[in-house]
Amino acid sequence: MTYLLLGDAQDGCCQHVAAVLEAGGYQVSIVANPLVAPAHFGWWLNNQRSASQLRWGDGQSLHDAQIDAVLVRTNGRLATEGWSPDELAYAQAEAQAALLGWLWSLPCTVVNRYPAHLWYQPQAPLISWQALLWRCRLPAQQALVTNVADDARAFGEGLEVIYTPLTGNASYPIDNEAAWAGLATMQQYAPVHLTRPYGPLHRACVVGERVVWDNPPAEAANLEPKLREFATAVGLSFVAVAFAPTAEGLRTVAVEGQPQFDRFGAAAQQEIVAALVALLTAR
Repeated sequence: MTYLLLGDAQDGCCQHVAAVLEAGGYQVSIVANPLVAPAHFGWWLNNQRSASQLRWGDGQSLHDAQIDAVLVRTNGRLATEGWSPDELAYAQAEAQAALLGWLWSLPCTVVNRYPAHLWYQPQAPLISWQALLWRCRLPAQQALVTNVADDARAFGEGLEVIYTPLTGNASYPIDNEAAWAGLATMQQYAPVHLTRPYGPLHRACVVGERVVWDNPPAEAANLEPKLREFATAVGLSFVAVAFAPTAEGLRTVAVEGQPQFDRFGAAAQQEIVAALVALLTAR
């Protein structure tokens, strides 16, 4: 029996989880994408039955019934080298769809078995989570999406705003005239997503029923049941949420459908790994 960790070999989370599992005598394989070469993949399915087999480059094979559990740390993106843009987009879509379908066919524990809308963008922008966060009593930081330069300046009260593109994770401070002018130029082509600066981060990672904190706020105990409710509503057993003090009080400022393990301190990482191992080995 094998524990399958889907992720880059350099991913710290996969490395730590593998080390703990192997120390416990378990067999572990870390694989970036089991559906592409050098792995050999076959999946047979009809209305009554689904069966699959993997064969690694060394000739060893693995049937789906031999997989104890799976930790998902990748959504199966392909390397971009050697592809034209059109060919890459097609191959990428096919590979990701096949991997998602296969993960949902497995009878074992899968952490995380992503819903389709998160599979293709696990680090979705905060505003896409806003309604669900509100229902779970985890209100998000106030934001503005606008193509009007005067509205952007008014939102920043003449001081500073943070520009975060809706299609990426990087953030840019707008805190001088050159930055404001650049933002206004961008607004001529598309609306921009703005938030206000906030204080120190309080990171939480939900792993099953456990909540692991990095720099817990005073409200941590009150937030934990709401975080579990949120994770259940999202359909993920491994999700990270960041809070920070704002002008409106403590607010949610980030959600990571695929937690960025290296953003947590060493003590929190150790707790997260222990919780993941417990989740994967639970019977």
